[in-house]
Amino acid sequence: MTIRRLLSTAWIRQAVQEVRASYWFLPACAMVAALVLAWAINWADGALVEAEADLPQVMTGLDADGARTLISTIASAVIGVTGVMFSLTIVAVTHAAGKYGPRLIGNFLRDRGNQTVLAILIGVFTFAVVNLWLMGGPEDRVPHLVVAATFVSIFPAIAAVIYFIHHVPETINVSNIAAGLGGTLIRMVREEIDGQQDEAEPRDAPDRDPDATLRPDGGGYVQAVDFEGLEGWAEARDAVLRVEAMPGSFVAPRGSWLSVWGAEPDETVERAIALGAQPTETQTITFVADQLVEMCALALSPGVNDPFTAITCLDWLAAGLMEALEHGEGLRARTRGRVIRADLDFAALYARAFPAAAPYVKDDAMAAAHAERLVADLARRAERGGWPPRIVRTLRADARRFRDAA
Repeated sequence: MTIRRLLSTAWIRQAVQEVRASYWFLPACAMVAALVLAWAINWADGALVEAEADLPQVMTGLDADGARTLISTIASAVIGVTGVMFSLTIVAVTHAAGKYGPRLIGNFLRDRGNQTVLAILIGVFTFAVVNLWLMGGPEDRVPHLVVAATFVSIFPAIAAVIYFIHHVPETINVSNIAAGLGGTLIRMVREEIDGQQDEAEPRDAPDRDPDATLRPDGGGYVQAVDFEGLEGWAEARDAVLRVEAMPGSFVAPRGSWLSVWGAEPDETVERAIALGAQPTETQTITFVADQLVEMCALALSPGVNDPFTAITCLDWLAAGLMEALEHGEGLRARTRGRVIRADLDFAALYARAFPAAAPYVKDDAMAAAHAERLVADLARRAERGGWPPRIVRTLRADARRFRDAA
């Protein structure tokens, strides 16, 4: 992989997404910070000794053996608690993912609360171990400032444990999971609408076979595409591009993700896509809707039979669709320039929501009746907002189907 590819917008977005969903980045930063802080504290302690500064009596009550015992006890306790806590976390997350949907594991991994707690505990453990290693010397001197700093560091660790005990049950609460997904859906819809603008001089694909077709390396799900870079490349070469695989879609190793007319693709075009083993929220609003539909389907499965969870998911789906109808100018297809792609509009987002959930909702009277009310409200809002009659007719027809099922 070349440096230019690593610096492409698509790969940067993919890297940011992977870092957000990792349990190593914040703990690694905390470990480095603890190393630097331990060195600084030991240097400051040596400076105080050279200056023959008087320390408070409360900081000088331990001999060398007592100081080592205290610091080693802190290190052992912190790493022991860390292992037990995160073992229980994995069990809880696995249970929640199996009950509400396996693709929700990424949401738990991206949780900043869990990552921060792990970073604090790893940082305190590293700080204590490094200080224990730096203790001693020819005169077996007791670094009282180091001992005091290590003792004080245990209080953030205790606070992190208390927060963690409260936070983990909150993260696997089904209402909080649905609310988190719904909030993400609303935010992404707003950002998509706010970023929409028509591009001048729209081009159509020539009525002939493309001059070049790009195929992915190894295949996978499209996680990010550098649309701005492709537009600039096509404008500079008077070319027309058509994106065959939008973010969130799967591309087989022998499939194509981009067709090119009027120019020969180079590395700039080839590095404009980032693939992964699974779809992500990056540039993919429908992935969030899919997660809510998945939760709804599992809640209404015979083994669970939980219509209230399904109703909660339907409420958040409707909330996101209301934003697509009424925020700004609404979620509409844009007039494109030289990069032709399938824009996400209200109709496409709606198709991934209530119609996708309909096979599971129609067999439950409570969920079907609630879905009918939500879709009927969307139809009224679409009619008031001046949306095309075909969208209003589709919404009303779906509302009648849910009503008949109820």
